[in-house]
This record gives sequence, structure tokens and C-alpha cells, in this order.
Amino acid sequence: KVDESWKEKAKTERGDAPPPPGPPPPADFSSLVLALATGAFIALGAEAEEGAKPEPPDLPRARYSIDLLEMLAAKTKGNLSPAEERQLAGILHQLRLAYVDASRK
Repeated sequence: KVDESWKEKAKTERGDAPPPPGPPPPADFSSLVLALATGAFIALGAEAEEGAKPEPPDLPRARYSIDLLEMLAAKTKGNLSPAEERQLAGILHQLRLAYVDASRK
């Protein structure tokens, strides 16, 4: 292993270095829904980082993500747990309201 630079050693000694990444979360239905919803909310103008300059909504990209979630809901109908159905329906409801609000601005 190559020696760290003096700056990196100082950060490590002070505890400024970020912790090593942990294992990824399990690949499950909820994670898929949240990943698609996050992309849609960002496309609708939600701030990615605190203090970041708001971006104008990208309505076509948001609509595509919402369409993907709607297709997922239709294709998985009858095969989801009650909690998964509630999560997906709730997120779709929130996204639709946010889409209408963003399209009016």
C-alpha cells in the first residue's frame, strides 16, 4: 500500500476522515421504489443538498419516473405485501401532487 500524504495522515489522526462505507442495503422492493421516487422528486425540484441552488423542474424526467412507478404498481398488483402496496400507493400520490404543483409554476 502506498503511504498516505501528510494531509491524509493528519485527517485520519484527528478523526476528520469519513468512515469507510458499509455494506449496501438489501435489494428489496422498497429500495427500488424509493430509488425511483427519489429521482422523480429531484426532477421536480427538490433540493439534493441543503443550501444548494434550486434547479428548475425537469417535468419530462419526473413524468417518466412516475410512469415507471405506475407500471410497477400495475405489474405487481396482487403480488405485494400490504405494506409494500401502501408504500407504493402513498409515494405515487405524493409524486402526482408534486408533479401538478410543479407544472403550475
